[in-house]
Amino acid sequence: MTLPALALTFFLALAPLLLAQGQMFHGPVTPWVHQEAEKCQKPQWDSRFIFDQEQGIFNPNEVVKIQCPEGYWPPHMEIKCVTLKPREGSMIPRSGWIVRNGTSAWHPMERNLTCVDVLQVDHETLEVSSTSIKLNWTCRLPRMCPLIWARCRLEHHSSLNCKAEEVKVEEKLQGKEGTFTCSPLQPFTVYSVTISLLPSTILYTRLIMTKEIVPDKPEKLWVDSSTGSLRWKALPSCKGKIIGYQLNITTMRAEDGSFLEFSQVLVNQSVSEYVPPHHTAGSKYLVTVQGLTAAGAGAASQLEFQTYVMVSGQPVGPWPGSAVTVVVVVLLLIPLSAGIIWFMLFRKKKALPSKAEEDQYT
Repeated sequence: MTLPALALTFFLALAPLLLAQGQMFHGPVTPWVHQEAEKCQKPQWDSRFIFDQEQGIFNPNEVVKIQCPEGYWPPHMEIKCVTLKPREGSMIPRSGWIVRNGTSAWHPMERNLTCVDVLQVDHETLEVSSTSIKLNWTCRLPRMCPLIWARCRLEHHSSLNCKAEEVKVEEKLQGKEGTFTCSPLQPFTVYSVTISLLPSTILYTRLIMTKEIVPDKPEKLWVDSSTGSLRWKALPSCKGKIIGYQLNITTMRAEDGSFLEFSQVLVNQSVSEYVPPHHTAGSKYLVTVQGLTAAGAGAASQLEFQTYVMVSGQPVGPWPGSAVTVVVVVLLLIPLSAGIIWFMLFRKKKALPSKAEEDQYT
C-alpha cells in the first residue's frame, strides 16, 4: 500500500474518535452560552435612573419600571427584556430592551436613555430681601414650557409669638426663561417656592426665609423707684431675632442741663431691666433703649428723669409723684393758714372795747 493511501486510511479510522471527543468537550458549554445570551443585563444608562428591581440580570419578557428623580424628564417608564435576532453571520441569539411610556406601544431602544432637567433655577442669582423673593429660571424642554407653573405661599413665621398674613402667589411661566417674583412678604418669615409641571410633577421646591429688619422700639420704659432700675417690656422676634438691647445713658446737671457723662451698655436678649452703677443726687438722666437684630438697632424708647434724695441703704431714685403732691399741698396751705390766722386776730381785736370806752360806762 502506498504512503498516501495509508495516511488516508489512518485518518478515516481516527475521525470518529476525534468527533466524539469534540462533542464531549463542547456539549455542556453550548447550552450555557445560549442561556446567557437570552437574558438581559441591567442597563448602564444614566446613574440617576431609579429601578423598581435591583438585580443585575433579568429574564426574557420581564418588565421593569424605571423613573428619573423628581424634577427630571422623562417620567415613569417601563422597559422589557426581549430576545433579538442574531447578528448576521452568527447563530447565537441576542437579548435587548424595548421601552414604552405609560400605556403606549412598545418600541425598540434607539439610543441610551438619560434623565433631563426640565427646569433649571439659577441659585447664584437668587434674591431674597425682607419683603420679596426673586429667582431666575430656564426651561430646557421647549414643548414642556407652556405647562410649567410657579407658586409661592406662606409656610410659617420664624417666631411662634408672631402672626403672619397668608400669602399665595401663583403664575404660569412664560417663554423659555424669566424671573419669578414673590411679593409682598413679611420679614423673618418662611415661605415655600414650588415650580411644577402640569398636572402634578414637581420640578423645584424650596423653603426660603426672608431677611430680618430692625425691630420696633421697646414699650413701657420706666424707672422702678424702689430699686432705681430701668425696666422695659421685652420685644418679640417678629421682624428679626432679638439678640440684645442697647442702652444710651446721658447724665446732665439738673439746674442748667449741662452735660456730665455719657455711657452705652449692651445687654442680652433675655434681660429686660438694667441697674445703673450709681446715681448722683440732683442729676438729670436721659435714657434710650433700642432692640437689636442682625439687621441693626431699631427705634429707641426714651425716658428722662431726675434724682433728688438719697435714702439710707437704697440707691438714689427719682422723686416719687406722691412726694411732689405733698410738697405742693404744703406750699399752698402755708399762705392759706397765714390768712386765716390774720383774719381771726383782726376780728378779735375789733371785738375788744378801748379803755376810754370802759371809763365812760363806769
